[in-house]
Amino acid sequence: MTRTGWLALLALCAGGCVDTGQERVAIPLQLAGTASAEPIMAAGGFSVELSRAELAFGPLYLCAGALAGDNCETARLEWLQSAVVDLRSDTLVDAGLVDGVSGPVRSGMYDLGIASLLTLPEPLVLPAAESLGDRSLRLAGVATRDAERVPFELELSIQQGADAEIGVSVVRLSDVPSLAHDVTGAERALIVRFDARPWLSDVDFASALAAGPIADGEVVRFDADSQPARALRAALLSGTRPSFEWLSAQ
Repeated sequence: MTRTGWLALLALCAGGCVDTGQERVAIPLQLAGTASAEPIMAAGGFSVELSRAELAFGPLYLCAGALAGDNCETARLEWLQSAVVDLRSDTLVDAGLVDGVSGPVRSGMYDLGIASLLTLPEPLVLPAAESLGDRSLRLAGVATRDAERVPFELELSIQQGADAEIGVSVVRLSDVPSLAHDVTGAERALIVRFDARPWLSDVDFASALAAGPIADGEVVRFDADSQPARALRAALLSGTRPSFEWLSAQ
């Protein structure tokens, strides 16, 4: 999807995507994580309890074509803002309006608080990521395996690389059944819910124990080149997608 800046994006549908029979729509967007009382299972037999799990989400573009990207030159619906999602909480948080025109939605794209725009040489850090220290994801918790214990912190910035096409979102949503919907404008809300549990399934905390047991009070801070950071980056970009729920009018 090509984007020339916030004003151009806001004007895109108003100026060029209204076809005969379509109507302008604005649907409330609600975001949430997934609460769980059970420890999260990670690689190598570790279980994880998160004390902090925050994700910067947005912008979001919903498209008519079955494949996101080239078939989404003009989004059917857009949410051009950003918000921090508490991945540990299933409480719905109002995030504004997804607006555009009525018609089918079959795919989409989104960024994680850091967006690439055609008008800027570098990705733009949006308010949600800015509030997380210019990060897309911040995690903290404890990973345990038998008597082994790894208190940890991890931060990730996820954005398009220097060799990527400018103006393209980092995550594409194709073949996501819960996203498919024929938008009428009568919808009460679109709910986007994230689940961090499958993202941690390939994270291996064993490297933190290579030098021996961790001292009391010590916290392991995984850098961007560590296995946990690389596994989480891959999961966010190409792993389990958030679920979508379109609430119909009562």
